[in-house]
Amino acid sequence: MRIVLLVLFVGVAFVPAGHAQLSADWMVAASAHTNGVGGTFWMSDVSLHNPHDFTLPVVVQFLPSGTENWQADYLLIDLYPWETYNLWDILGDNGFAFNGTGALMVYADTALACDPIEDCHFLVTSRTYTVDGWGFGGEFGQTIPGVDVWRAVDWASFGYAAGILNDGQYFRCNVGIASQTAGWTVVRVDVQDAVGNILATHEYEVPPFGHIQRRLPTTVTGGSLVFYLMEGPDNALIFPYASVVDQVTGDPSYQPALYSVVGVSATKALAERDRPPAHPERSTRVEVPRQAVGRRK
Repeated sequence: MRIVLLVLFVGVAFVPAGHAQLSADWMVAASAHTNGVGGTFWMSDVSLHNPHDFTLPVVVQFLPSGTENWQADYLLIDLYPWETYNLWDILGDNGFAFNGTGALMVYADTALACDPIEDCHFLVTSRTYTVDGWGFGGEFGQTIPGVDVWRAVDWASFGYAAGILNDGQYFRCNVGIASQTAGWTVVRVDVQDAVGNILATHEYEVPPFGHIQRRLPTTVTGGSLVFYLMEGPDNALIFPYASVVDQVTGDPSYQPALYSVVGVSATKALAERDRPPAHPERSTRVEVPRQAVGRRK
């Protein structure tokens, strides 16, 4: 028992300090204010929590799907001490007044010194949901947590989603990718069956500071998805995910595919890449040039 506990403790010691739950820089990889299948209408709420006894200015930037986002609309929010601030239907009229989908970069204002970085840590969570379009009443949705930038997939890592259902009748799977990268990236997704066979490999181009979401074209039941970079800048950071929807009820479930250095697809990927995996210095102080759409003092 002592040996097991020691191994577990040593493993935890390698996690970057301060990156277990709170962060100064987040990506919400999917958000919506748009019509869906079966008469549904999807919207997203975002909640920000300040754990400090001082006011923390926070920037929320919207990255619309399918576009190069060299500039991005933003909200500047002053989070008061210990406050939880809720942005209801953030892409709607009270937020970015946008009809469609995209990703959200959320970070402590880069004008801050953030020394130590923990002085700028806060929490980001979100929920994307719809009123029941089938007429049975109520609503359903999925939690889409903010992802700390240190858990993004880079050249040295892979992202996984398991238990994928995409049979074309009862379940459908959408794959998505948000990018915190000043350049185009090419991302591959290996579709594995339940025993590890690679059924297909799909390739997606993601715009600079962009977001895409696509229907998974390969049928799989209980398998896995493996995401990895194939082309892009050395400091590329991506935030892949999978969303599985029950086609009978319309109820979705969300899986972020987070940073991992272990990979079944590693040998294949490394042999085909244009460059060996780099270990870039990750900046947690990235922002897109801003266009103000609203602010709270």
